[in-house]
Amino acid sequence: MIKTYQELIRIPTFEERFEYLKLKANPSEATFGGHRYLNQALYKSPEWQSIRQRVIIRDNGCDLGLTDRPIRTKILIHHLNPITIEQVLNRDPAIFDLNNLICVSHETHEAIHYGDGSRLIPSTPTERKPGDTKLW
Repeated sequence: MIKTYQELIRIPTFEERFEYLKLKANPSEATFGGHRYLNQALYKSPEWQSIRQRVIIRDNGCDLGLTDRPIRTKILIHHLNPITIEQVLNRDPAIFDLNNLICVSHETHEAIHYGDGSRLIPSTPTERKPGDTKLW
């Protein structure tokens, strides 16, 4: 299933957006392996720097584009659909497509690729009732 920014922004909550983006792949699978230099060269290119700025402006520097989740550390740009070595080598337009990119925090990016998001998503507080409170 191809994921798009236009579909993502219709999803109202962080939790649902995270589930939409979470990779179901094996986290030990190397994306670029010994070819890591390719994506590093890509991320230093003028084309990437330009599109990166456009994504940050569009998303107001907010995690998964949600205004109530401003990123206060380094902003990462995440490809909604993982890119391949061939796409990088061929400068596939999908790499620079605004509809394939979103702002994420480092923590969110790691959880999308390797985790379950439990540290990112606050648990719902237990509803308190009269008489159920103990000091310790």
